[in-house]
Amino acid sequence: MELQDYSQIKATKKVKLLIYELEERLLKMQDALDNMARAAEIAQITNSTDMLSSFVAEAQEILADRLERPDTSIGAEQQSIKILTDNKETSKDVT
Repeated sequence: MELQDYSQIKATKKVKLLIYELEERLLKMQDALDNMARAAEIAQITNSTDMLSSFVAEAQEILADRLERPDTSIGAEQQSIKILTDNKETSKDVT
């Protein structure tokens, strides 16, 4: 994936700003993930996990302003479960 030249995109100023901010955010997270991967690899080779704590702190700092996802989980009120017995004509609704 290549960075987009937001100045060349035919869009409103607000959309261009959003693209720029998202690219900056993505690059920041990509750098942190790259650092974590290198630190984990070094820790694995040297059997020393002391250095990981600073990278964990960096990751937590970056994730402090994470984007919130809408809750898409299915609630209990939306579930309907039927238990079928040996005879398919008989079923019990347990909701």
